[in-house]
Amino acid sequence: MQNLKGLSEVAPQYDGILFDIYGVIHNGVACFPEAITCLQALTAAGIPYSFLSNMPLRAHQVQASLMRRGMPEALAAGALTSGEAVHRALSGEGYGKGYVFQGPDSTRGIVPAGYTEVALPEADFVLVSGIGDTEGPEDYAELLETALARGLPMICANPDLKVGHGDKMVSCAGLLVDAYEHMGGDARWMGKPHKAVFAMAQEMLGGKLLMVGDSLRTDIAGAQGAGLDTVFVRSGIHVGAEEAMFAQENVYPKFTLPQLIW
Repeated sequence: MQNLKGLSEVAPQYDGILFDIYGVIHNGVACFPEAITCLQALTAAGIPYSFLSNMPLRAHQVQASLMRRGMPEALAAGALTSGEAVHRALSGEGYGKGYVFQGPDSTRGIVPAGYTEVALPEADFVLVSGIGDTEGPEDYAELLETALARGLPMICANPDLKVGHGDKMVSCAGLLVDAYEHMGGDARWMGKPHKAVFAMAQEMLGGKLLMVGDSLRTDIAGAQGAGLDTVFVRSGIHVGAEEAMFAQENVYPKFTLPQLIW
């Protein structure tokens, strides 16, 4: 594990760079100026990059969200998301057409045309894109127990458990779906750390890729499981954690950065 001072020390060794968004590019409220400078430098150097996020949104919505947080339009293009993975999965066959939706209205666009929201007793599957900022699985006991009793697949459109928003941590869809899986439920994960989304990124950028992220569970372990080199950003979700966390999680990134900086 090599501690870097800036991404410029290793970026030229790769054909493309993948960036997590929350905790790496922005804090949920505003983009980090150093991250924007880093993307500008990559663009100037001709090194392709893409955002690889567990956001439960379509790719074009991610671009708009980055721009709202202060990123120049020219730097905001190119994203693969959990929401996009859900849209692709549901554009195929095998899920039925009736579903229960749990999440913010702003994420409903990940569902393709042809599906109908129904009551839980009539549903073919449950789609979870988010829960309340301070909520946990205990707040959804009825949904979990009923879905489990019916043997319904529960699709997770954001496998993150928690993300930073400003100066606080907020709950994500992954908390609920993780609880369902631990109950014995049929959990369908769309996004990091699962290999399919990294395969999508490989198809999009090609060549030797480097993943830059702040979550050992989703970004680092997921990318390593897909055969990618990784940079762990220390200023994100694990900020303040001691070196022992790598041993505790049994996850060791190839490189580390104090924050995303060129």
